[in-house]
Amino acid sequence: MTAAALDINSVLQNVLSLPRPERSYLAEKLIVSLDEDAELSPAWCAELEARVQRRQSGETRSYSREEVSAELEAILT
Repeated sequence: MTAAALDINSVLQNVLSLPRPERSYLAEKLIVSLDEDAELSPAWCAELEARVQRRQSGETRSYSREEVSAELEAILT
């Protein structure tokens, strides 16, 4: 299927319904695809893969904007 054949709104709705780890993985892949001429070093590729693995395994977690804002507010007050 070509990109032109995809309904971008349907794709977006489907992606947004995925759990956070899968959305994060897709976001990473999309960002990397925006600069296809740039090659990442093997060390950086290994680091990215390690970060994805830690996130998917539950070793690390992500934080919502609200959680980060509350934490910053607590630190600054």
